[in-house]
Formats: sequence, structure tokens, C-alpha cells
Amino acid sequence: MNLDELLKNAINDPSRRTIFLQALIRSDIFVICRNPVKLEKNQQGVHLDLVTVRNSDGEVFIPFFTSHKELQKFVRRYTECCQINCLRFFGLIQNMSAVLNPNSYGKEFSSPEIRSVLNIAKNLHIKAISYNEFETLSYSKPERSLEHITKPASKFFSTHPNVDRAFIVEMQKGNEKPQLLIVVDMLGNTRKLFVDLARYLARSSDNENHHLYFLSYEQPLAKKAVINMTPFYVRNTRRYFQR
Repeated sequence: MNLDELLKNAINDPSRRTIFLQALIRSDIFVICRNPVKLEKNQQGVHLDLVTVRNSDGEVFIPFFTSHKELQKFVRRYTECCQINCLRFFGLIQNMSAVLNPNSYGKEFSSPEIRSVLNIAKNLHIKAISYNEFETLSYSKPERSLEHITKPASKFFSTHPNVDRAFIVEMQKGNEKPQLLIVVDMLGNTRKLFVDLARYLARSSDNENHHLYFLSYEQPLAKKAVINMTPFYVRNTRRYFQR
């Protein structure tokens, strides 16, 4: 279920509010900005000039939305907006009130409630991560033995003289379960090689290829992933077209 569906379920059935809240703080939400979003000088964050709204009782709140579609329903015209992790958003506005999907099915969050959510997330070690930001990915050396993958992969690479090296690392995005990433330093058509490699590993015994991702070493993200990592495969003969 997406965030909109979980919100509707929580409104109709109070017993599902906890499920919705757990999903909300791990999700990206949309906010309206007065001006274009600017990167901070240290490039580690953004500056948001958030729009506030005053209700009929004179109370001021910040509107935020489960999706860009819901935001457009509220403003009904082009406006500057930003997609941001909800927990990070709550951390920025914890001294104010906010309303999720105003003028639609939605929920109001008072300042004390927002601070309570932040404390719960802190106690549960939930980090504020936007899943659109690749820099939030973390990489580590696998602690378990992966010979059931590296052995057949090395055999496969040995028949491809255009492959120089290959690495395998654990890649984790936010609080999600770690996935395995194979980074290949090679020349030529990476797509064809990756498709053939996936098929080859699928035929090998006791493999977990459904959790495998592949990247070419030429990509900046791949270089970052394997810094200080030791390759599990290194071509031991000179490439045939080298002198």
C-alpha cells in the first residue's frame, strides 16, 4: 500500500494508525516553498522557505502532503515544492503545528505530537533519510561468506577478457534490509554482461541472485561503494589487445 491508502485506512480504522505513522516517518512527503530550494553552503542540506497557512480560528500551521498530486489539489496552480523525508521535516518544524493533506482526508499534527514522534523515532534508532538521495546509501564489507556467489561469478568473469576486476559489497538504503551489490570494472557492453551474469548465477546452486544488484565501476556511485574494498576477482592475464 502507498502512503495515501494507509492514511485512508487509518482514518477509517483507528487501530491502523500505528501502521500509518510507522510508514509516514520512513517516507518522503511534499511541502510548499515560497522560493526555489537552495543548497546550503556546505552542500550537506537544503534551505527551505516553507509556506504557512492560517485557519479559520487564526491558528497557523504548515501544510504537507502525501504526494505531489495531493499538493496540486491544494494549491491548484504551479508552485515551488520540495520532496523531503517526513522525519527530517518534523525535525525542522517541531515547534509548530502541521497538517497533512489539508482540505482533503488528512491529519493534524500538533507541536507536542511532532516532538513525541521524533522522540519515538530516536528511541527506535530510525534515521531521517530521503530515499531519493543516493548519498544516503551505505556500503560495507559482507560479514558472511559469499563463496556461493563469488566462486561461480569468478568462473564466469574468467571467460570474459574484458573484465578486469569485480567487487561484492553490502548496500543498505535507510532502514531497509541490506542488499548485495556486485561492481564490475570492465570495458564494453555492461548491460549484456550483467544479463548473462544474472542468468549464470541463477543456474548455480544455493545462490541468492534475487538480492543481487550490478553496477559498472565507471559510475561514481560504484567507485564510492568499493573504496578500500578488496576485489574478489582480478584478471590474471593481460587483455588481448594490450601491448
